[in-house]
Amino acid sequence: MIRSFIMKTITLFLMIISFSLVAQQKKFWTFPDLENKIGKHFPIENYKDQDGKNFSPNALKGKMTLINFWSTTCEPCIKELPYLNKLKESLGNKANFIAITYDNKEKVDKFISTQEFNFQHITNSSEELKSYFSLLRNSMTFIIDKNGNIKEITGTVDETKLDTIVKILSE
Repeated sequence: MIRSFIMKTITLFLMIISFSLVAQQKKFWTFPDLENKIGKHFPIENYKDQDGKNFSPNALKGKMTLINFWSTTCEPCIKELPYLNKLKESLGNKANFIAITYDNKEKVDKFISTQEFNFQHITNSSEELKSYFSLLRNSMTFIIDKNGNIKEITGTVDETKLDTIVKILSE
């Protein structure tokens, strides 16, 4: 009985240490229902490029990538645009910058004709987004590592997150 208690206590202690180590590696708080996506491949192959062809499963390999999920009618999305553009400007070609939306191409083209948003745009992605997210929160940003796996997930990008995102994307 005492031995069982000691084993349970040690197991609990090790689990707490394990969770705290994982939490320390992450830079941002992540939505609880998205935690299971961290460390997993982002399915870019489910999305279509500007020519209507699916991306290769390896399209995100070799370079860090920032993927922003947004909409032309989302106020937080519009407010974060200057920060997203600043990130791209400061990192240039050191990382990929992709924006994914369910809005159609015409609506996005009209929007970016009046608002600067210098990312590669993937539009008309309603079905892909529905199949990937149980609940899509705009705005939301994924940071993808050089192997195409999700490293970080955060909500709206603002001034307080810029330095951290630059450091992660510069790895």
